[in-house]
Amino acid sequence: MNQRLPALLLKRRNLLAAVIILSLGVVGLRFFQLQIFHHDQYVTYAENNSIREVRLPAPRGMILDRNGNFLVTNRPQYSLEVIPAEVRRSLTELAELDRYLEITQEEIHDIIEEADGPYEQFQPVTLYESVSFTQRSYLEEHRLEFPGIFFVDRAIRHYPSRARATHIIGYLRNVSTDDYEQYRSQGYYPGDVVGSAGLEREYERFLRGEDGYRYHLVDYLLRDLGEVTDKPTIRPIPGQDLHLALDIDLQALGEMIMEGKRGALIAMEPKTGEVLAYVSAPDYVLAPFTGPVPVPLWEQWRDHPDKILLDRVADGLYPPGSIFKLVAVAAALGGGQVVPEDTVGCNGVYRFGNRLFHCNIWPGHGQVNMEDAVRLSCNIYFYKLIQWIGFDAWAEMAREFGFGSPTGVELPQESVGLVPTPKYMDRKYNVEGWTAGHLLNLVLGQGDLLVTPLQIARMTVAIANGGRLVTPKLVVSPRLKEVRERAVDLPSWIWGYMHKAMYQVVNGEQGTGFRARVDGGAIYGKTGTAQNPHGEGHSWFSGFVKTESGRELVVTILVEQGGLGSRTAAPLAAEVFRFFIERYGDAGEELAQIP
Repeated sequence: MNQRLPALLLKRRNLLAAVIILSLGVVGLRFFQLQIFHHDQYVTYAENNSIREVRLPAPRGMILDRNGNFLVTNRPQYSLEVIPAEVRRSLTELAELDRYLEITQEEIHDIIEEADGPYEQFQPVTLYESVSFTQRSYLEEHRLEFPGIFFVDRAIRHYPSRARATHIIGYLRNVSTDDYEQYRSQGYYPGDVVGSAGLEREYERFLRGEDGYRYHLVDYLLRDLGEVTDKPTIRPIPGQDLHLALDIDLQALGEMIMEGKRGALIAMEPKTGEVLAYVSAPDYVLAPFTGPVPVPLWEQWRDHPDKILLDRVADGLYPPGSIFKLVAVAAALGGGQVVPEDTVGCNGVYRFGNRLFHCNIWPGHGQVNMEDAVRLSCNIYFYKLIQWIGFDAWAEMAREFGFGSPTGVELPQESVGLVPTPKYMDRKYNVEGWTAGHLLNLVLGQGDLLVTPLQIARMTVAIANGGRLVTPKLVVSPRLKEVRERAVDLPSWIWGYMHKAMYQVVNGEQGTGFRARVDGGAIYGKTGTAQNPHGEGHSWFSGFVKTESGRELVVTILVEQGGLGSRTAAPLAAEVFRFFIERYGDAGEELAQIP
């Protein structure tokens, strides 16, 4: 028995040694696995516990006019931020920020508690924007008293130009927690700014840029220990600049002309479609704001009785009045229904059925041909002309000029207007509910017909161009999309005849547009006064100037409830023509052409 005992002990010792070796092997294998195979993963876990990623928002691209003048730039701003999940246990300390910043303890609590989603609570939120240099310096010195805070350098909007151009530029808003899911996949964070109107919205993806990052070491109390030296800062990439066709001096003149009025003013270069002035009045002022427009103020703008948020140039709908007689001229000449030299007798009143339709003056114009009718804006001539043309041909020519369709201007929203057709009239009035008498209103630009001022400007551009229907161009670079142009297919002699008639409107005897006449260039135009059931008629003028060197500009003006187009809109157009001739005429500057 004594001989068997050493053998048993030896067996037990070997078993224990095997167990120890096996255990060490397992531990070693696990250690090898953690240190070698999963090294990068656990380094990341460790860094995430000690390194804070601080986002560096990219500056938005700037907006310049055709001559390189700034409409929108950026300036630096410091914002104070925290990560909600990290600071919920130190709200008492953070609440003391109310002694140094214009923020209450309740606001601090609300901002942090609002970000309670499984993802949002780990994303930075802004506690306070526009921290001054003095405030930042003090908080940097006392950073240990406020665990979890950090600063982000932002570039905020600045509007240095005397030309507001607010309906073109648009405004910004914050990405809220409510709509965050919509923007999360695009790399936005709560509190980021996003274009909400105008070019700021339409070109958001160009203007935004790409954010950068820097890395700070923090201890277990979330105290900032400075930047991590072996993780280099990733610099943000600024957004692209927008170069507009706008001339800020001409834009400022247009805004001054339309001050105190409701309406629209457009100035376009007909060969290219470049828009040199784009005024919707009244407008709103962006200059006091460095970022998103405050919601309460936006609500005031939205509810303003003058509808200041409405872009009257591209989104306002109006009857065009007698300017639309040019469409009837094109339809009649193109269809061959009339000879321009044939005359019509005008005694101031026209009986159609059991109704009387009146001319614009009493006792009428006497015998008038087509050119006379355009020059004098004789209603009687066009009452008869529409019956010769026919409803379908008139509506088709209106569509050829682009009415009833978008112009393609680079803005988030524009109205298409309404060109009535026989089918439309049947639906609205029932088959027996409308008569040929409705045509007498339509040919004068009244009745169910609705257009935008930009569509009228585009029609005038097509006439000036000899039929080429260009797309209004606000942005010269970068181009958002390729523009496909088309032409109103009419013989060249018709465009020449229309030029001659429009020249007589401004320069001929008793021409209704004589107040648009200026020295230094040939002015062509057409006036209009659209009846308005809510008061005075809307005042219209649309025309173009040609200098001796061949430089051209189309100007379209609408003044809501402005009365006669000849008295209100025409002299306003003269001011724009005069500026263009003096600045870009034969002895003036070259009109900048940006590729």
